[in-house]
Amino acid sequence: MNPSQPNQDSPAAPALAIGTMLFAIAAAVTLGQKPGSIAAPTPGTAWLQAIETGADHIEPRALASELLAAPSDLVLVDLRPANEFATWHLPGALNMTVPDVCGEPGQKLFAAKPRLVVLYSNGPAHPGQAWVALNSAGHSNVKVLAGGLDDFKTQVLTPPSLRPDTDEATAKAELATFTLTRAFFLGDPAPKAPVFATDPTELARPTMVSAKWLHDHLGKVAVLDLRSARDFAALHVPGAQRLDLAKIRQKHDDRDLHFVADDALAAAFGALGLTVDTPVVLCADDKQQDPTMAAMALLRLGHRSLAILEGGMLRWATERRPLVAATTTPKAAKYEPRAGADDFTITTDALAAAVTAGSTKVLDVRPPEFFRGDKSTEARPGHIPGAVNRLYSKDVVRQDDGSWLRPAAELRKDYEALGLSGKDPIVVSCRTGHTASHTYFVLRHLLGYENVRWYAGSWTEWAERKDLPAATGDK
Repeated sequence: MNPSQPNQDSPAAPALAIGTMLFAIAAAVTLGQKPGSIAAPTPGTAWLQAIETGADHIEPRALASELLAAPSDLVLVDLRPANEFATWHLPGALNMTVPDVCGEPGQKLFAAKPRLVVLYSNGPAHPGQAWVALNSAGHSNVKVLAGGLDDFKTQVLTPPSLRPDTDEATAKAELATFTLTRAFFLGDPAPKAPVFATDPTELARPTMVSAKWLHDHLGKVAVLDLRSARDFAALHVPGAQRLDLAKIRQKHDDRDLHFVADDALAAAFGALGLTVDTPVVLCADDKQQDPTMAAMALLRLGHRSLAILEGGMLRWATERRPLVAATTTPKAAKYEPRAGADDFTITTDALAAAVTAGSTKVLDVRPPEFFRGDKSTEARPGHIPGAVNRLYSKDVVRQDDGSWLRPAAELRKDYEALGLSGKDPIVVSCRTGHTASHTYFVLRHLLGYENVRWYAGSWTEWAERKDLPAATGDK
């Protein structure tokens, strides 16, 4: 809903209008006016028309959309007692009394010419009184939060599954958006020490960057969002473009496997406004294998100026960075790949030869039951003979403020326990190459392993080759 267009069908709208009219009488008396004079609009009483049209209030969800965009020209005024304000308040709100906001402190506030001032309390009483007084004084850029903070909590901060008249399908569809919204309003925005974010002066090699770094570089870097179309449409980083991984991979029966041809891949990135030298930041939710998979596509074409947002979209929201629904259309660019850039993808034949020669170590990052062969969705169960198994998600710690990789020392210790050192030739494999991209990126670009390759076809392709051996069990 457009915040400038009040929802006249809202049950709160007529109640608020009636309440505001009643408080108008009280305000008129307070201002030394006769109650009867309120009936006829006079200069300085344009608030009567605002009440009639519903322009006196803003609905909770509309206000939430405004605040999520983190505008600098919106002022929140919390009229509750100081002790309640100290317990919790909307981000950035000022705590003022009605006499304050209508007096000299309020005049200083309005002297800065904010686009919009929103008054709120637990209910409509005090905001309504202040609204009438301010509008009578000529301040037309003021609205009251409909239903007060109580309705805001119910409509915005209550899980979709617990809201009245919300069916299961709707609750499920809105969960991801709610998670970001809740993190924005209720999370702890305090700075978090980076785990792998390097926050470079210039983005020149594959790395991770913090939410602060990305915020500071908005407009200077391209942002590619790997989440679903629904989640992207609801809330995303300003200026971001959505990259659909399925559209840059080839279909193999019921799953996506190899990337499309390089020319098609380059065309897809060019359509998003990228050149091979455009600094790119990749972001997603808690599926870190999605931005790493997109990174593999870019690296394949010779793209080096790329980073992954550390902590993902949830950390971005927790730090109260701007989130918008408005989309932008990029200006298409000519993406010219660098020839010979892909020196990290290994084919099935090359891997088979290396396994036979004993010249490489294979790291399989699928769940243990699939590695052992207890479960299978491929042509054959099991794994590449000699491979070692470690589930990719063991690298990740999921918290209320995002998904984080474990510290480098812990990860190195785990990989060394598998017999994998930083100089060993290693091939990372999974089911379709997707989660293997995560482990490849961690080993090669974050931990600095020097000789790592990625098996794009992974077990799906190996299992279909009846001429190649398969092992079952733990080894």
